[in-house]
Amino acid sequence: MDVITGLTLKNMLLVAAHNLDQQKDIVNALNVFPVPDGDTGTNMSLTLNAAIKEIERTDSTEIRRITSLLARGSLMGARGNSGVILSQFFRGFSEGLGDVKDVATGEDLARAFTMSSKTTYRAVMKPVEGTMLTVGRVAGEEAEKAAEAGANAHEVVLAALKGAQMALADTPNILPVLKEAGVVDAGGQGLVCIYEGLVAGLTATPEEVGEILSQQAVPLVDTEFTRVTSEVVVNKYCTEFIILGKGINTDMIRSELEPKGDSMIVVGDGEVVKVHLHTDNPGEVLEFCGSLGELTEIAIDNMRLQNQEFEQHENNHRLDLSESNVVGFPQSRPQPQEPPKNVGVVAVVPGEGLAEIFRSLGVDYIVPGGQTMNPSTEDLVKAVEKVNAESVIILPNNKNVIFSAQQVKELVDKEVVVVPTRSAPQGISALMYFVPDDGIDENLEAMTDGMRDVKTGEVTFAVRSTVAGDLQIEERDIIGLAEGKIAVVGSDPCNVAMDLLDTMVDEDSSVISIYYGADQDPELAEKLDSLAKEHYPQCEVEVYSGGQPLYYYIVSVE
Repeated sequence: MDVITGLTLKNMLLVAAHNLDQQKDIVNALNVFPVPDGDTGTNMSLTLNAAIKEIERTDSTEIRRITSLLARGSLMGARGNSGVILSQFFRGFSEGLGDVKDVATGEDLARAFTMSSKTTYRAVMKPVEGTMLTVGRVAGEEAEKAAEAGANAHEVVLAALKGAQMALADTPNILPVLKEAGVVDAGGQGLVCIYEGLVAGLTATPEEVGEILSQQAVPLVDTEFTRVTSEVVVNKYCTEFIILGKGINTDMIRSELEPKGDSMIVVGDGEVVKVHLHTDNPGEVLEFCGSLGELTEIAIDNMRLQNQEFEQHENNHRLDLSESNVVGFPQSRPQPQEPPKNVGVVAVVPGEGLAEIFRSLGVDYIVPGGQTMNPSTEDLVKAVEKVNAESVIILPNNKNVIFSAQQVKELVDKEVVVVPTRSAPQGISALMYFVPDDGIDENLEAMTDGMRDVKTGEVTFAVRSTVAGDLQIEERDIIGLAEGKIAVVGSDPCNVAMDLLDTMVDEDSSVISIYYGADQDPELAEKLDSLAKEHYPQCEVEVYSGGQPLYYYIVSVE
């Protein structure tokens, strides 16, 4: 194949998205640390799928148009660090083919792959070799070599794949932490999955592409407009979402949800299930289904308000993922119809209890998210746009959300700054220094300095056996992380939390805050409270319901 057309490029991207989706769990499992939040594959897959949705909305076969939509869709749908880096990869790819209309030669594709690498390196403040950056760079270099030797389009893409595979195999030799864990780089593996799909899509027949599309996620059900009177509305929230997971039992879901509402549709297989339900308690439905897998494409419509719109031609209140938490906590304070204030705050928060704390400290808008559920750039853009303020501060509260938050700046008209909080306790500490009447620059400086006043610890479980320094960790062991690094291991969350506090509390410490998770018994949290007060009489100990998933406890020391 000497050249590729726009239609061929579409097929390549569709197959690449499918291949990554099929292997995302393998990519997730490559997480170096054995904590239950390895989501690199999921984030990359959701990012690419967001781009595919943009591409599928156009009938254009112009290559420059397709790649432009690829760049835009991946940026808006970017989730987590790996997703944002991938969006920059596609941005560079788009720039490399920006002048190509009908067909792309081997030389054009080589330029696009090289530009992809350069763009990702520019996007990362401190590039680290042995990661997906390296995989993309070597793929681009091999593509350039092939093009210079006269390779056609097919041969150039194949050369890029071989370069990516070669670089991926070498990542453990570049990063000692990968060699110690016995894995290759997760992001690099995800990128190789994409290159594999691009190669396969080059020669895929229309029938093969159609078969791949039929295996994709169950399409959203088109909800018909329901006109009813407000006096007789029951089960007023039309709730729709997709569950992504393994071994999902659709019959069990139907049985569990049947008492919770009506107009129920549960369709799909063991890995992708589409749910549609009219219910008065969408939070309960989302909480239950969220325990079965990852939720995506969440939409909740208030049908009573829809009916009022129909009758009165008023705006209905549309609720999306950024307005309805997966555990059902209520959204932030309603936006007043008054002149915008000077500075507003958006925070990414992982649980109901933590959300209420952030709200009480002056946050205008809560975006549900955290470990394993990184919000997309688009989620953050929507939140910023809904804040009634001229300038907005974003608190990502997770290291894997900071990069996505930074992208918001170029997508909104408002002035946006990001306080680079890496945990909920850092976000709370930063808010102690927030002064609504001060300017955004003054707040940025004060809040960034203030977040450093707190140490963060986390107690969770190991998803696989590994070695961390001198610690031998077995699958399902309870582990304690201090500032993101594994510090202690044991068999009981309470004991591990106490051991973790021993590594964090020093002579200057005065306050210990403990936030217990959604699955943790409050009585066990009270036991930890008593132990901490007994062992650290010099500190004020406070215990809160955080409601965060996966982590038994989040602790902070000030």
